[in-house]
Amino acid sequence: MAATLASLLGQASITDHHQVLSACEAALSKSKNDVQAQQVKIVALLNLDRFQDAIAAVEAGGEEIKQKARLEYAYALYKNGQPGKAAEVARQDASESDRGLRHVEAQAVCSGRPNS
Repeated sequence: MAATLASLLGQASITDHHQVLSACEAALSKSKNDVQAQQVKIVALLNLDRFQDAIAAVEAGGEEIKQKARLEYAYALYKNGQPGKAAEVARQDASESDRGLRHVEAQAVCSGRPNS
C-alpha cells in the first residue's frame, strides 16, 4: 500500500494539502490500517489547520499511530487549546530526547501558565 500512496502523492503538489489528504483517504479506503497513510493524513490536516480533525484521526487510528504520530498529536492538542493534554502526550516517554516533542511540551506548559 505504501507504493500506491507514494505514487498518488507523487502526482500532488507538495503544497496542495487538499490533494495529499484526498490521496491518503483513497489509500485508507483500501487499507484502513495503513499507518503511513494515517500519519500523512494527520500531517495534511495539520497543514490545513484542521486540528480537531487531526486529533480525531489520531484517536481513531489506534495505539500504533498514537505512538508513531505522537509529535503531530501533541501539536494538534496544543493548537486546539488543550495545552495540559498536549504536554502529557509530549512527555509520555521522558527518556526520549526528541527535540520536537520537547518543544511542544515547553510551549504547552508555558501557555498553560497565567501571565505575570
